[in-house]
Amino acid sequence: MRIHTRFIPLLGLVLLLGPLSCEVSSTPTLPLPPPSALTSAPDGTGLVTLSISAVAPGAFVSAFNLDTMSGVIGVADDAGTLSLQIPASIGDTIEIWQRVGTRSGEPVDLVVPPM
Repeated sequence: MRIHTRFIPLLGLVLLLGPLSCEVSSTPTLPLPPPSALTSAPDGTGLVTLSISAVAPGAFVSAFNLDTMSGVIGVADDAGTLSLQIPASIGDTIEIWQRVGTRSGEPVDLVVPPM
């Protein structure tokens, strides 16, 4: 294959800058931290209230009751807080985590306290 001499400077520039463009796009992202959360005891209708904070503003926050295999999802406000209600009984374990874009944070587990 023959390369025209007028393309040699362009080819040299591509070869020189090519590795730099790959290096810039491969920077690692920091993991999302687990949320801070508190749970109430079940109310008269069998719901517990989860008070969740320390999440990214606008993050999707999931709460999943591992004992009943049911869950809820909410969206954090601009301060990174929200409140969710989920059916649960005393002693149930509820796993809570946040998701921003395609990244999911580490979960935190809460056990529903007695009344």
